[in-house]
Amino acid sequence: MPDHNPPIGDFLRYPRGRLLAVVDETAVADAAVAALVMAGFEPGRIETYRGTAAATAFDGTGAQHGLLGRLRRIVEFLMMDQAPDLAWYEAAARDGRTVISVRPRGADEMHAAVEVIRGQGGHFINHFGRLTTEEFDRWHGREPGLPEYLMR
Repeated sequence: MPDHNPPIGDFLRYPRGRLLAVVDETAVADAAVAALVMAGFEPGRIETYRGTAAATAFDGTGAQHGLLGRLRRIVEFLMMDQAPDLAWYEAAARDGRTVISVRPRGADEMHAAVEVIRGQGGHFINHFGRLTTEEFDRWHGREPGLPEYLMR
C-alpha cells in the first residue's frame, strides 16, 4: 500500500472540502485506505494521520504553531461549532488511532467515502464544507482526555 501521509509538521487549517474519520486499528485503517482506492478515489486525495508527529497537523488549540496558530484556532472556535473536532482528531492520532482524510468531489463521492470508511469500522466521520459541517458518525468507544472546553 503506498504511503498517503502528509509531510510531518504541516498545519491543517480549517479542513474545508475534507471528510475526516477515525479508525482505531492500524491494519483496519490501511484496509480502509485500500478500499477507498478500490472504490475509485485517487491516492492523492487520501491522507492518513497516525502518531504524535502527524497529530501536530491538527493542533486543536494552535499552541504548537505559535501565536498565529493560536489566533487562527481562536477565530475558528468563535466562527464554527465543529472547531473542537480538530482537537479530537489530534488526540486520536496521538493515541495511536488513524485519522483518514479524503477529499471527495461532490455529494455522491462524499457519501461513497462515508460508506467505505464506515464499512471498515470508521467513526467520528465529519465532512467540513465551505459554510457547514456534516456529521455522519459520532465518536465510538473511550473518549480522549480533552479539556472541558473542547468537549462536544
